[in-house]
Amino acid sequence: MDRHLAKRVITSLLVLQAPAAALAYESAPFNEQVSVMAPQSRYEGSARISDISRKGGGDLYKLDLAKPLPIVQLKAKPKSGKVKIISVNLVNDKDERIIVNALSNILVSEADKELSSEILSSNAIIKSIEVQVEAMGGNAALDINAISTQEAPKLALRSESNDNGNTCGKKFDGILKEKLDLVQLWASRAEGSVQGSWQEKYASKEFNRYVNDFIATLKSDKATFASLDYTLTLLNFFAERHNASRVDSASEQGYKAMATETFEVFLLSIQSDQNCRVISSDSLIKIALDFQKKQEANKPDSRARKIYEMMISKLGKLIPTQYRKELTTKNLNFRQADTEAHKNYKLFTGSKAESFLKETYQEMSMNAYGLAEQALLREVKSLNNEQTYQLIVEFQTKYNDPANYPQEIMLKYLTTLSEHSNFLRMNPGM
Repeated sequence: MDRHLAKRVITSLLVLQAPAAALAYESAPFNEQVSVMAPQSRYEGSARISDISRKGGGDLYKLDLAKPLPIVQLKAKPKSGKVKIISVNLVNDKDERIIVNALSNILVSEADKELSSEILSSNAIIKSIEVQVEAMGGNAALDINAISTQEAPKLALRSESNDNGNTCGKKFDGILKEKLDLVQLWASRAEGSVQGSWQEKYASKEFNRYVNDFIATLKSDKATFASLDYTLTLLNFFAERHNASRVDSASEQGYKAMATETFEVFLLSIQSDQNCRVISSDSLIKIALDFQKKQEANKPDSRARKIYEMMISKLGKLIPTQYRKELTTKNLNFRQADTEAHKNYKLFTGSKAESFLKETYQEMSMNAYGLAEQALLREVKSLNNEQTYQLIVEFQTKYNDPANYPQEIMLKYLTTLSEHSNFLRMNPGM
């Protein structure tokens, strides 16, 4: 009898405790409620990018997931050498790219700690990871770890050809090299012939035919490009051969045409936003500066100099456009955009008047200042009067320093700030 009575008492106590526990959970703060819940499991999968390119701007490496999964975080760790991680993007099942902000424009070596990204959306189903990375000075490898809450991601480094058959590598390089070998064969025969002879006329005719074939191949597919290294080699080679060819010969005109068309395709590849041809504005500046050195190494009246002048001029106009694209992907706040703009403004004021970089840096600074103005218009709404006043003091000082700051931009900042007032927001300490 006592045993049955004890069981009834215990049962009654359990019934009474259950609502109390539920009530305690419901009344707890949100963060305390979350801590009661079981944490989600995390599964990691990794892949290594070896033999990372040392060329300016690096290369784009793609890691495919064997099974598309939600990715909640990425980790990166160099296993040898020093690398610059330029950008990392996740590609979802709708071919939309998600920028991983915490793994952008970072210089890291194997001696440094493992890098972790921000927490990423768990709703997107990711099918691949794009990593733009450059080796800084020597051989380098980079490990990428992907973390999912469902299962361990299986990552595989993709080959040079991407899903659409686009190629920015040796496969197309080899095709162009075969075409160029025939161009050079008939160029040497034409140049080695007596001027005006039947031999020269025939060789020149064949040379022109193979030049046209090379250009047609180069332009046949707007989604297929030679590698960056080979493209730059071709441009320098064509400028040199154009310069060395006999005046008014088929070779002179043919090599000029190949230089011009190859450069136009190069510009197209940059602007077409192909995944296999991602070149940063910093890398384009390096390329333009290299062209400038070669230009200056040629005589003022040389034909090669004119080709380099053309390429430098067009790159100088394209760089600010590429730079603006980069800025818009970074989601900079007002202070970050203003700092970026001022950096380029100092480069503009410090550049020689005759340098192509003078106008380029000026436009880059204006692009960044434009983003800073937009950010300020958004952020000023959340400032209290004291914060607004301190910013006015700061930019009034800069407005009074025209040697180092553009007055028209500082005036726009001041106008935006002075028109803002929030008397309902109490200043700190009041």
